[in-house]
Amino acid sequence: MDRLALSFRQVRTILCAAVVWAAVSSVYGAAEWIEQGDSLDRQFKSAEALAAYQKAAVQRPGDAAVQRKMAKQYVEMVLDAPSRAEKLRLATLGYETARKAKDLAPRDPAARVTLAIAAGRLAFYSESRRRLELSSVVRSESAEAVKLDPRYALGWHVLGRWNYEIANLNALLRVMAEAIYGKMPPASNEEAIRCLQRAVELEPGNALFHAELGRSYLTVGRKDDARRELQKAISLPQRSRDDAGAQSRAKESLRQL
Repeated sequence: MDRLALSFRQVRTILCAAVVWAAVSSVYGAAEWIEQGDSLDRQFKSAEALAAYQKAAVQRPGDAAVQRKMAKQYVEMVLDAPSRAEKLRLATLGYETARKAKDLAPRDPAARVTLAIAAGRLAFYSESRRRLELSSVVRSESAEAVKLDPRYALGWHVLGRWNYEIANLNALLRVMAEAIYGKMPPASNEEAIRCLQRAVELEPGNALFHAELGRSYLTVGRKDDARRELQKAISLPQRSRDDAGAQSRAKESLRQL
């Protein structure tokens, strides 16, 4: 009987050890996939990074950071998609995944900004009314992000871009925007410049930030300021998938000076 009891204790010990080891292995595996995804993201390999994060998400389905990282890859993969239909599909996936990340971590400014960016990317491929509905998401999420973290440069940049786009809407879209917003929320080129300047102050090595600040200066006729920022944008290394497009817009804007 003692031998039998000892056998049961051994089995129980082995099973407990197996459960603990499985849990540790699961966490360690997810961490490895996240690390690999981060490395691929820095190399602008969005599809490969997404695949790594998806493997981590299987092990950590409730991890807001993993969902946010996946959303970022979907949004960036839109840039390389071969057709408008595929761009819309990826942008929709990015938006839905970003919403999940925000729901999991509503007080995370990075999750808020990721949702704002995903909404902006999806808006680009949506019809006019849907575009304006998504615009309200861009505003609310970026505003909340800088409220949560006043030193979050990307949040200020996105909020500045929202002000710029709304301030320069054509007459038809402005009427539609008023139908969606009710009274149009305050937006101006001056506020856009203030927000974009703040982003540059917080992160001066970002080509995208300088490019969009320069374009905003150009819109209000501040040509010397525009030239300085646009030239700075072109001179900086590309740190994100959006920088190439930003530098291309900067070059085009410089030709207008």
